Amino acid sequence: MTLHLPTLLFASITIMATSAALMTVFGLTQRIYRGYWCWTAAQWLSTVGLALQLLRESHPGVLPVSNLLLLQAPMLLLLGIRRFYPRHELQLPVLADALLFAAAYLAWAAAWAAGAGVGLRVTAFAAGSCLLHVYSAALVSRLREFARSTALRALVATQLVTALVQLLRAVQPHMDAVPWLASDELMLASGLVGMLLALVLVYVAMLLTYERTERKLHQSQRQLRFLADTDTLTEVPNRRRFYELATKTLALCAPGKAAIVMFDIDHFKQINDRFGHAEGDEALREVARCTRETLRAHDVAGRIGGDEFALLLPETTVAEAFAVASRVAQRLEVAQQAAQTGLQLSLSVGVVLARKGENIADALRRADQALYEAKRQGRSRAVAAYASAAGTIFTESQRMGLGA
Repeated sequence: MTLHLPTLLFASITIMATSAALMTVFGLTQRIYRGYWCWTAAQWLSTVGLALQLLRESHPGVLPVSNLLLLQAPMLLLLGIRRFYPRHELQLPVLADALLFAAAYLAWAAAWAAGAGVGLRVTAFAAGSCLLHVYSAALVSRLREFARSTALRALVATQLVTALVQLLRAVQPHMDAVPWLASDELMLASGLVGMLLALVLVYVAMLLTYERTERKLHQSQRQLRFLADTDTLTEVPNRRRFYELATKTLALCAPGKAAIVMFDIDHFKQINDRFGHAEGDEALREVARCTRETLRAHDVAGRIGGDEFALLLPETTVAEAFAVASRVAQRLEVAQQAAQTGLQLSLSVGVVLARKGENIADALRRADQALYEAKRQGRSRAVAAYASAAGTIFTESQRMGLGA
């Protein structure tokens, strides 16, 4: 076939300029991340490099500048990737990129300056371009994000195709006898692949930006969900979340097989008044920590207000619930002794077993009655509440903590 090189160049320049303009408009109007402007610069510089190719017959002196601009694309792409993923260190430093690029360009420049024939100059340029694309693709493929990023995989695939075409261009001047390595066909393939790379880069840049934005959005949603569900002071579920989790867990338990525990810190107001609210907050955090360290994975804990905490313990008897509360109190006492803060924290505890058909709110109300009975009986104690025909019956209190 007969190739009209100026037409191919004009088509390539048009595609490159259009893709560069799209990336520029996108970058100016949308949220972008570090590295994006490196990719945009690679597009514009490649466009200028192709445009200078139109002047190489009338102004041969532009050829070194043109080839320099055409060779830079894989290196600027790689630099953008490095900046886009600053925490993912690639196997080789930026200095290695610069040295390889310089070697590729100087190899062609040396052939051009020595007045070598066109075939040798084409071989030097195409071999350098092939090497740079393979190098860039190899480093990108080593990123941890590569396996899950469609954009990165598309970029690497396109760079490898470009490298293959450049390899064929490098050997073509020395293999005239091979029909399918005809110069015109390879020149056309090179131009088409160049345009394909330009279009793919637009896709890659926008998709990477979208992936990063979507990931940040999901992270923000998780953080908002955490803030909505968690008491930030104690890092246990807040009242609303505790009700949600406890309701779901209670629905899976047989009647009378789940213990509901409510406890608070004795004389908490006096702690705030005497030691200050900072010490009061630290006391709440310490109680929550001791609670988390005591419970099983399927137990549910929550701060339901002030210094009041609630637990739902599936498949647990009253005696076992007392033991859990006692272990929490013991941990708390040991922590206070080790800290030597002067605080003497103790807990009052109310325990009930969930009845058939009872919701978590009703069970907590009964546990709250048992809690106040524990305070009436002397504090630092646990009391269980049972229902009878005569009303609520409270057990004798059991001492909590190391002295139990």
